[in-house]
Amino acid sequence: MILEQPEVGTGECHQEHSVIKGFQGIIISTDDLTRLLPFYRDILGLGTQMQSEGFVVLGGGQIALGLHSQVRGKSRDPNRVIVNLNVDDCQAEYERLSGMGVEFIRKPSKEAPDLKIATFLDPDGNTLQLFEWV
Repeated sequence: MILEQPEVGTGECHQEHSVIKGFQGIIISTDDLTRLLPFYRDILGLGTQMQSEGFVVLGGGQIALGLHSQVRGKSRDPNRVIVNLNVDDCQAEYERLSGMGVEFIRKPSKEAPDLKIATFLDPDGNTLQLFEWV
């Protein structure tokens, strides 16, 4: 697999009559919103866009992240969905998050000539990655 930095705004639909315009957001379900929300809001620094009982929408970019409280237990297959977060300095963000107790399962490493990735887990065991295009 060859990874290349995507160019913003150049995504084209591959079907002539597609009604899909792009991604609106990602929802991560949890059995303990009071545990997961501080991780995404306070540690990762995503601002709260909307909050209601059992649901929170966080943002800071073009795609919103929703936390929903309709499941029980930790993720049984944390690699089924992986959330990738763009950062300017993968090593610095790795050090900052590690210092806050975030569990990294893979230190920053070069995955392609122009890409560094570090992989970590949220409190529910979901997999996230830091992406730095260099």
